[in-house]
Amino acid sequence: MVNNDKLPDNAIILLRFLHDHGRKTQKEIIQTLGLPIRSVRYCIRRLQERQLIVKYPNLRDMRSVFYQLNTDFVAETEAILERGEDIVA
Repeated sequence: MVNNDKLPDNAIILLRFLHDHGRKTQKEIIQTLGLPIRSVRYCIRRLQERQLIVKYPNLRDMRSVFYQLNTDFVAETEAILERGEDIVA
């Protein structure tokens, strides 16, 4: 189920980061974007609810996971990034 609520600005920043740089761990996202841990966790949760990102196990470090764009929702992701804001269907 895709949630049609407006995404927070930081979630769009995170979405663009994953779009431009591929899969990253939560730690890499926090360090690179300089966002607070709580904000990143909230944004990840919101993006997962919208099915825009998915998580995969980090086989080199099982304590962490990778987050990357969901390839099933590329068109929606591109539309959000093109406008720089969320689209409510």
